[in-house]
Amino acid sequence: MRFIHLVSFFVVPLAALCLSTPTDASAQAPRSRLGQALRGDDDLDPLDSSKPAKAEKGKDEKDASKSRLRGSLRASDKEKLKQEKDAAGKKESAGAGKEAENEEDRSAAAPFYKKAIEAMENAKLDEATALLDKAIQADPQFAPAYCDRGLIFTQKEQYEKAISDLNKAIQLEPSGGRSYFNRGFAYYLKGEMDKAVADYDMAIRLFPDYAEAYRDRGYVKLQRGDIASALGDLNYAVQMLPKDAAAFASRGQAYARISDWERASADYTSAIEIEGDDPETWCDRSFARLMLKDYEGAVVDVNQAIKLDPQDATFVYTRGYILLRKGELDKALNDFNQALKMQPGYPVALRERGYALAMKNEYELAMKDLEQALKDLPDDQEAWLERGYAYYLHGELDAALADYDKSSKADPLFPEAYFQRAMVFLDKGDMSKALANYKETIRLAPSSPADYANWGRAADKEKRLKSVTALEAELEKAKEAAKKLSQEGIELHKKDELDKAIAKYDESLKMYPRDAETYYNRGLAYRKKEDPDQALIDYTQAIKLDGKYLPAYMNRGYVYYKNGDLNRALADFEKALALDPKNEKAQQSKEIILGVIRESRQKEKQ
Repeated sequence: MRFIHLVSFFVVPLAALCLSTPTDASAQAPRSRLGQALRGDDDLDPLDSSKPAKAEKGKDEKDASKSRLRGSLRASDKEKLKQEKDAAGKKESAGAGKEAENEEDRSAAAPFYKKAIEAMENAKLDEATALLDKAIQADPQFAPAYCDRGLIFTQKEQYEKAISDLNKAIQLEPSGGRSYFNRGFAYYLKGEMDKAVADYDMAIRLFPDYAEAYRDRGYVKLQRGDIASALGDLNYAVQMLPKDAAAFASRGQAYARISDWERASADYTSAIEIEGDDPETWCDRSFARLMLKDYEGAVVDVNQAIKLDPQDATFVYTRGYILLRKGELDKALNDFNQALKMQPGYPVALRERGYALAMKNEYELAMKDLEQALKDLPDDQEAWLERGYAYYLHGELDAALADYDKSSKADPLFPEAYFQRAMVFLDKGDMSKALANYKETIRLAPSSPADYANWGRAADKEKRLKSVTALEAELEKAKEAAKKLSQEGIELHKKDELDKAIAKYDESLKMYPRDAETYYNRGLAYRKKEDPDQALIDYTQAIKLDGKYLPAYMNRGYVYYKNGDLNRALADFEKALALDPKNEKAQQSKEIILGVIRESRQKEKQ
């Protein structure tokens, strides 16, 4: 890949060159986000965007019925090759395709094979298998029969037989992209993600415009945790397959993985508009809407999922989960009871039913469910949190704290455990410990005081709001001192005394964790120290605290670009343009990224 030095487009225009100095808003007109420029970053070059860092692999998904992937039935490799040659202006390909088609029709296997395809299209798998057996007996060199029998074995979860047949198909016809595609599907369901990706790679190498292979490769990459690369494939799939519901649904899942709920919901909507009978997509959109606090829309969507598949306990449980967050305890309990009737011992349904019972002050029943849930889910942070909350509502504060500690041990980044611990310490009269936990809550999940007041039983909201107000008042006491430390950090930063500057920013944020500009400036310092990962964390935190912080989007986009995460970089520059449509540098940066993506795609086709 050709490297592009982006000094003129990325570095100079970016607000990474600008330190935001805290100002007194009451004394000035609305200030620009762009402050004093530092020119020390002009020598930064982008990383090789063809080699994005890999995230930790996700949990393998092996249930074919829940997979977004589908094997390719009768997707003619000859037609794909003909299309590719025609696009290159090679007219002789039409004759070659016709000759190959005639040769296939002349095979002794052809009559059996055609009937087998009809049976497969009508979901008569056993009949199709018998016909493909006869086709292979009639012509043992007939590759398509092995390919489609391999697909049937995959659908029957007989993966070793499937892979054996697909190996034979590839041996007989090494240029058969569909055989690689179907074998990738089998490897995926078998849990062998790397082999699946390798087969999709080969299918794409054989047929560079094989959009379905991009789609399914993206989905597999998503399941193994390689989200940035998955988004690249899925973006291309959506572009090439604008009427393919699975492409949009898979990209929606990718956006959900990075908590981009608006884009996730939009993609699920596109998938539903194309193919409205997939209950999984309705359920996925219901959760995205829940995260966007569209509770009514979430309920409508999950109801549709249940209507489409009333036997799936997951959908009923999901509706209960949404209703519980809406505060409709009795309706939620009905759903959890129904889910447990459909799937006895369903651990998360037990957990949530216990939580709902605790909110209704049915302590003994709540504890029975929660203790059973913890036996089944000993490392589940929510189970520990919810039993802790049951203890709290019952007045057992020390037991509640112990469970909140275990929740944090299970997931140190789980903000609600810190928040609920803060509430307990306030009840115990320990403002110092309460404030420390509240600061950690803000660090992990920045939100408004009014939003935090919703974190718990609706009946206690007024009490929580008073508690949060008291904690915010304590924070405000430290705000001026924190600003002074931040300003000292800025002065050190200008002198390139970066470690000392970061230390000042650290002190400032420890005192007052709500200041977006201090996170942003610390991100600049980390970036200059060539610590892009920490810079990303700080830019992201600034954005969470202030969703309209243009320089943070610009600089985070640049770091994503350097890290090879082109899709997230592109999203940040698009967000910057949404905030400032006339921002020429953001537009130039966006165009450069699109050019690199196109170049990368062309290289993959070579």
